[in-house]
Amino acid sequence: MKDTLGNLNNIRAFIAVDVSNTLAIEKLQHELVADGEWTPEQIRPVKNQNLHFTLIFLGNIRLEIIDEIKIKISEIQFEPIKITFTGIGGFPHPNFARVVWVGVDENGNQRLVSLAEQVVIKLSEIGLTPDKPFTSHLTVFRVKGRSLKIRTEILDKYGKKDFTSDIIDKFHLKRSDLTPSGPIYTNIFTVHAR
Repeated sequence: MKDTLGNLNNIRAFIAVDVSNTLAIEKLQHELVADGEWTPEQIRPVKNQNLHFTLIFLGNIRLEIIDEIKIKISEIQFEPIKITFTGIGGFPHPNFARVVWVGVDENGNQRLVSLAEQVVIKLSEIGLTPDKPFTSHLTVFRVKGRSLKIRTEILDKYGKKDFTSDIIDKFHLKRSDLTPSGPIYTNIFTVHAR
């Protein structure tokens, strides 16, 4: 799926659903920093405007395929999805996390997985396939340096805790521009629930 030409005819793109209840996630970020005694040298919180679930990462794609992607994903029909943010964890492992994430409840997870599968099916019709399967996790921190050990008491306190709910009623084809101060995401096309 990745194009190695790296010229001006390509963009880095992905399809995602945004989080609208960002204040609750920001509150959780502050709680985790305080309880974990994490410093700005260790972790960088994901900014409110960048909180999302990636349904499928496309990598570098040619500009001329964007219209085909828009046509395919506009064929997808889905109802609004209620999710409850539940539990935290770390990838690839809580003992050496590169990211800290928040999960979702079982029903919300099943519905997000179903939406991601619909997107994958539509995009496979034009030769685009994901490099890895979708998992319902919301990245809330990126770890600076090599990794972070999430202490057992933090996992015990937050591992199965319900935080807040949100309604997913649209998804986006997004452009990702990497900058020294972090990525900038721009919505190219939006599909609404119906």
